[in-house]
Amino acid sequence: MRIIYPSLPYEVRVVDPMWEDEYRWARAHGWAVALYDSETQRLGPDSSTPALYRGWMLSEGEYHSLERRTPLLVSVASYLSSHLATGWYEAVQNLTFSSWFLKANQPPDFSAGQRYFVKGLVKSFGEDSVVASVAQWQQLYRRHELLPEELLFVRQHAALLPDSERRFFVVAGEAYGANGTMLPPSLQPAVEALQPRLFYSLDVVLTQAGTPVIVEVGDGQVSDLKEWMLPDFGSTVLRALARVTQP
Repeated sequence: MRIIYPSLPYEVRVVDPMWEDEYRWARAHGWAVALYDSETQRLGPDSSTPALYRGWMLSEGEYHSLERRTPLLVSVASYLSSHLATGWYEAVQNLTFSSWFLKANQPPDFSAGQRYFVKGLVKSFGEDSVVASVAQWQQLYRRHELLPEELLFVRQHAALLPDSERRFFVVAGEAYGANGTMLPPSLQPAVEALQPRLFYSLDVVLTQAGTPVIVEVGDGQVSDLKEWMLPDFGSTVLRALARVTQP
């Protein structure tokens, strides 16, 4: 399996320091590696072998640009179906928090004291993410310079057990947790519903009642390791990918 990592901007021969450890681990364990500069769209060394991308989040246009440079194991459509909330929410809506997609200029109903967790289709707004009034919604709108028609992912707020969130990586329908942690059986239907995606992350949290709930889905190529240690991720997840993608 060939893996592409980000280079420094305009330095296609120098790996981005944030990805250097994984890049060196993968190369030391026998995988072909390459570096990609999204600024100049340069890739080195080039190859016709389909590759896995592991790096910073890419926009749809940026991912298309990379795909034009080299064959990828994860297509643009598959990447977006995991990376954007609009691509995965419907498939797992019974196993996650009730949510809505609203335009930035259309605040939700706060008439009964509701609170919401608000994020973009990919990222949250940090400390501004929990919104409990029209005034707070408008503050978020202004502070983050949102466009009126911009689509937001508005989620029902819930009380959660502190420090209970865990990241699973799913490879060809098999979920892997750090240190051998198993995906809760009640959430296994999500893995089935999200097929045939090759590689994605699945974040899981416990409510205060101890019920496991999906927080979100993400493309595995641009998901960080969170509680995973690099050797565990490499020997478990990257090796699983290598097995299922070998000719």
